[in-house]
Amino acid sequence: NGKMEDFCCFGCYLINKTTGLRGDEGTAMAFLGKFGFGYFLAMIVMMLSTYIYGSHFVDPNDKEMQLFTGFIKYVILVLSTPVMLILGVPILKNSFSKENLLNFNTDTLIAIGSFSAYFLSVYSVLTGKNAIYFETATMILVLVTFGRYLETSSRVKASNFMKQLMDLTAKKATVIKNDVEVEVPVEEVKVGDIVKIRPGEKVPADGVIVEGIGHVDESVLTGEINPVLKKSGDYLYAGTTVLDGSFKIKVDKPQSQWTLNRFIEIMKQIRNTKAPINRIADRIAFYFLPIVFFLSISSFIYWYVNSGFEKALIVFLSVLLISCPCAFSIGAPLALWLGLGQAMKEGIIVKGADVLEKIASVKKVFFDKTGTITERIMEVSKTFFKNDEAKDIFYSLEKNSEHPLAVSFVKWCKDCKELKVENFKVHYGLGVSGEINGKKYYLGSQEFLKNVQIDENIKNLINQALENGEIITYLTDGKEILTVVIFSQKIRPEAKITFDALKKLKVETEVLTGDSEYFAKVLRKALDIENVRANLKPEDKLRIIEEEKSKGKTVAMVGDGINDAPALAKADIGIAMGCGTDLTRESANVSLIGDDLRKIPLLIILARKVKRVIYTNMFWAFIYNIIGMGLAITGHLNPIFAALAMVLSSVFVIGNSLRVKIS
Repeated sequence: NGKMEDFCCFGCYLINKTTGLRGDEGTAMAFLGKFGFGYFLAMIVMMLSTYIYGSHFVDPNDKEMQLFTGFIKYVILVLSTPVMLILGVPILKNSFSKENLLNFNTDTLIAIGSFSAYFLSVYSVLTGKNAIYFETATMILVLVTFGRYLETSSRVKASNFMKQLMDLTAKKATVIKNDVEVEVPVEEVKVGDIVKIRPGEKVPADGVIVEGIGHVDESVLTGEINPVLKKSGDYLYAGTTVLDGSFKIKVDKPQSQWTLNRFIEIMKQIRNTKAPINRIADRIAFYFLPIVFFLSISSFIYWYVNSGFEKALIVFLSVLLISCPCAFSIGAPLALWLGLGQAMKEGIIVKGADVLEKIASVKKVFFDKTGTITERIMEVSKTFFKNDEAKDIFYSLEKNSEHPLAVSFVKWCKDCKELKVENFKVHYGLGVSGEINGKKYYLGSQEFLKNVQIDENIKNLINQALENGEIITYLTDGKEILTVVIFSQKIRPEAKITFDALKKLKVETEVLTGDSEYFAKVLRKALDIENVRANLKPEDKLRIIEEEKSKGKTVAMVGDGINDAPALAKADIGIAMGCGTDLTRESANVSLIGDDLRKIPLLIILARKVKRVIYTNMFWAFIYNIIGMGLAITGHLNPIFAALAMVLSSVFVIGNSLRVKIS
């Protein structure tokens, strides 16, 4: 059970007590509750304030009207105070840190602006003056609180990353002790243990194969969907899956150094060291605030000497009030929130306004290949069948196999007949064999073709497939080739458009893949790009991203598999494809609901538009500040003019921010 001091404010503490929600969920709910409460009161304050402004034009000798106006001012004061306490105090707390008395950031400006407006208004009510700014004080806080709710709620759906990664590991291991198989928890596996793994099981530990041969699915680590043949002397990694064959491995390193555990460690380190992004407004606020304080204190001293305390206080608070125009309090956030909303409409989930802000400065985008640029499922691209019977024999043997390529062929062949297969056998690393109608057939790799004659037509077909980086399977009866089936990795149709669009945006692109150099050539030609790096391991991808970042570039990484998770987290911006696992999405800053690559240039265009709008809002802020502070310092800040200027400033900022929406 959380104590009051564990929460940022009483609202979050209350939400936790009433709903049991904490963390991002609880914070989002607290922000929504505060926003609803603040919005209700602030709207009443705004309506009553409009009446007060109108009363300035009424005959000053009308005593009844003056009395009623005075009463309304007290009503506004009473309604504004809870908003200041519940919405304003947490923002005020963020303006102070334990190390420094004052934290110069946008929260400081928001707090100074809203509380100056509030206290100047309280002073005016108590002394019968006209400088009433309660609606400004409350609406600034309401808009900021709504923005915080939108930001936090966008992170709520993020799943528990570490838990999902741990779920990939086997929970039990079969250890052979004194020729007896003993099932033990994975935590008890030690260096030197002999571990047995059966077909379909997850590999529980890293180790060298001492016995066995078969295919292993290593896509969890490499992202490549092609099963890898493993035999004695080869290495098996924890978290991978044995597809066929049994293995005995000798564990050769402690648990902390197992590949999957290193993945977990890498992710922890990257997530902990990722520096928070400084907002544009924060950077401006940092330099701008000392100037504001200097001018307001100087003005107070000048007017105190020349006109006494009351005039000095009015001028002092007026300078502080006018120093926080809407462009600072809502100008940047509003554009960012609208950008986030626009991205969501396009099926792009961006985790926070700071991420969107950083996307605008992306200079290089790395792409994973499998499942990102190519479709995840291999497709039958070309076939040669000697006759229909050969086609049915190929189909019948594949129907008995669980190999991913076999599954792909069975799906592809709609008009094939299944024949009865006898003595079906898996030849690890080669393929399968079986008898049909008393005759033996072999289906698989080129290894089966030792004594088989290959005619010129088939040779040309094979050479073409090798050039294209495709996978070839054969059916033979031991004398001649009866069938050739070629499987290709289909490049997504929108990939070329995406790379061309990024080139126009002056964003560099590079493809990182664990696949062969053959397919790298295919990609270079199909996408019209030079930068394709092949045969890469996950740590190679991390190193390449780190090298680019060290050059001062803002780097994005696009991927879909769990093997991409460290690379997505290492990049400044990680973008997970829709077909990616929840795990990848958690390590990414951006998730594409679908898997349309064209969303990536669209996102960069949107982010750059948001950045332009923010700078325009900031430029307006400075003009407003210079004019407003000049009037305040010289004691000419008329309350009605100030109120009108506030309204016009808000209208400009909101109107300018709406330009973020793209058609």
